Amino acid sequence: MPSWAAVTTVAIAPGEPGGRLDRQLLSELDDRLEARDGPGALRVLYLEDGEVSTAELRRKLAEGDLADAPRVILLHDAAIATYRELGASGASPSRRLAAYGAFSPANRRWLRQQGAGHLDLLPVLRRHLSWVRHGTEARRLVGWVTQDAPLLSLGDRLIEGSARLDAVKVLGRDAPVAGEATEQLLLGLPGRLQRQQAAEVLGSRRGAWCLMPEWLADGCFGGVQPDIAGVADGLLRRLDQGGNATAPAAPRLDYAARGRLSPELRDGVRYLNVPATEVGRRSLGERLLLGALLVGAGALVALGGALGAERHRRRQRERFGFDELTGLPGRPRLEKRMQRYLNSQHPFQLCWIGFDRLDGLQDTLGPEGTREAVRRIVKRLRRVARGEGYVVRLEGDVFAVMSFLPVRERGESPAGMMFAERLQESLSAPFHVGNADRLLLPRIGIARSSADSTPFSLLEEAQGAARQVLRGGERRPRELVAEAAAPEERSLALTEALASLSGEALSEQLTLAVEPRFLLADRRCCGGEFRARWRHATWGEVPGKELMRLAEAAGRRALLDRTLCGMALDALAHSGLPVEAPQGPRSARPVWTLPLGLAQLTDAGFIDGLSERCEALGLTPDCVELQWHGAELGESWPLQSAIRYCRERGFGVALKGLVHSRQALDAIFRQPLSRLVLEPRLMRGVPSDQASILLTKSLRDMAKLAGRHITVTGVATSDQLVAIRGMNFVSVQGPLFGEVQSIEALVDRLAAGEAAETARDEDPGAGDEASRSAEANRGQE
Repeated sequence: MPSWAAVTTVAIAPGEPGGRLDRQLLSELDDRLEARDGPGALRVLYLEDGEVSTAELRRKLAEGDLADAPRVILLHDAAIATYRELGASGASPSRRLAAYGAFSPANRRWLRQQGAGHLDLLPVLRRHLSWVRHGTEARRLVGWVTQDAPLLSLGDRLIEGSARLDAVKVLGRDAPVAGEATEQLLLGLPGRLQRQQAAEVLGSRRGAWCLMPEWLADGCFGGVQPDIAGVADGLLRRLDQGGNATAPAAPRLDYAARGRLSPELRDGVRYLNVPATEVGRRSLGERLLLGALLVGAGALVALGGALGAERHRRRQRERFGFDELTGLPGRPRLEKRMQRYLNSQHPFQLCWIGFDRLDGLQDTLGPEGTREAVRRIVKRLRRVARGEGYVVRLEGDVFAVMSFLPVRERGESPAGMMFAERLQESLSAPFHVGNADRLLLPRIGIARSSADSTPFSLLEEAQGAARQVLRGGERRPRELVAEAAAPEERSLALTEALASLSGEALSEQLTLAVEPRFLLADRRCCGGEFRARWRHATWGEVPGKELMRLAEAAGRRALLDRTLCGMALDALAHSGLPVEAPQGPRSARPVWTLPLGLAQLTDAGFIDGLSERCEALGLTPDCVELQWHGAELGESWPLQSAIRYCRERGFGVALKGLVHSRQALDAIFRQPLSRLVLEPRLMRGVPSDQASILLTKSLRDMAKLAGRHITVTGVATSDQLVAIRGMNFVSVQGPLFGEVQSIEALVDRLAAGEAAETARDEDPGAGDEASRSAEANRGQE
């Protein structure tokens, strides 16, 4: 990722990209450094659970031009030990160094010798042990660590004093304890392997407390845990000032486990996963108590009580809010606010905002990746709507913004549409999630208040308008069009059905077909483009383009592409389609095209999976080409490395559907493509429309200048064929050469053509008869 920051900070952390460990801490550090030093100020190198050696780390630092980075942050003992070995082997020391969470005495001594800043977790661990022992009145504490954990090197420090452990056990080796007065504590880092090993302890009858907040998602009770935002601020201070400091921490507890804690400690705890009914009950009880105090007190006491109640309500909203992740109000508060404005007859506008690719992050990055994306969306929404709108989270991936219109504007509102356009522009920019820039594809529906509106009708109208964005093909805010609302029921039903399908069920309902591609020189088949059709029991057959739009809306585009590619590769391996170059001086290897979304094309893991599948089926990647549509074409620099990686793995990469000339120039001259594909609509005006001919010739000339191969599609008449022959194109697709057909029909057609050619070589007369038979078969098709 390119950096525009004046100073680059390198963070070395255990785990792997997209893992749960330290994800929130690295996100907080990235936000602070980006605000202070500019974009790309933080670069993260992962140790991948010990699989990255010192030599590999040195190579990664050199490749990223980070060997002389002026500032380095080391997270936990694994990163500190690896960096120690790197320094001992001759690496130049950094000018500034800060570490977090060092337990090993050797690592702590080395940090002091280097004069590095250290945010210490050992005092937090001792406070955690004392708090659990006092709060649960346990007579025995058992700590769980991993094999060769740095905590084991502390020796007697963990089993002496008031903040002590009575026993230390190793995850994956020892069995969970079952004593009645015994509490278990998870003290290791929540890496991928550690979470698997700790499943037995967390699932035991006694459960477990935890030091690191990432364990909460696996079912631990809680404990005295580091405050992530405070840790990020403290690390940056230690990086600038040096010295040692204790990591900020506070007790946190899952609400379901509150009975395990003594009553005197329950008030000072931040609870998680609090039921809405309990929130309401507590709020009601506290208001009644406050009212009784106000009745019995004088004016001075009443004033002090009101101020205290206000502060208390703020704390309650922060602790027991309906949306703990974002802190945004929910749908009930929005409906009440809209009803107030409707009663006062003050005009307003409601923007319903959905993200087509947000659910798809669940398949690639897991729940933590989705939460990180939601937090970044909320941050951007608040920045755009500051002072102009009321931001609400309706449900998981759906937001709403209520903006206020001038009193004179009723009906169509230029000010309201300008605000919605600003929202669209801001949310359409990439979001940095999981160490990569990702487009989440927002769609915005607009509804404006009127005399007979209700909160429910406004929400339904805005949601219906957002659904119509999918059918319109242009991602711009729009209002509901009544004439186009009827097909939405079908689209909504198909979207819901597609969202509920598994990969196996989807592969059973998909049907593959191929549109063949031919060389203009001798009409020899040089491959084809795979197409998928989905047949639904109720709504009938869904063609490929509509299927891709539905998959985007349902957040299942990654699943669709994975299923389609798997079926196509199986067909190439077993159906008899040619994958090797035929004999002859001008013969070339057939290339078969797989349509993909841009998110999968830029996913190295997806490309590696395709390569492994080809190897398992005995296919060479150079007979496969990956194709994405020009409507998804974004900035050029992230695409170049992704396309180059595909080409290095042996796959061809094609771009279909150049939307306008700037994208055509960018794709032809900057992107390392193997082929460009012109959409059929360019052929509609050929040969009568001079503008279409000139546009086609200009694309051809630019492609030749850059050494690119162009395929013309949609050729339906002989006049069009004569025109493109005169333009010296290489390959062609269209109804004149062959409609989209089943794989079996194409195999039979190619076999008949080969038989006719063989007969012509052996006996010219028999060859003419065989060719006439093949032409008759094609006519029947």
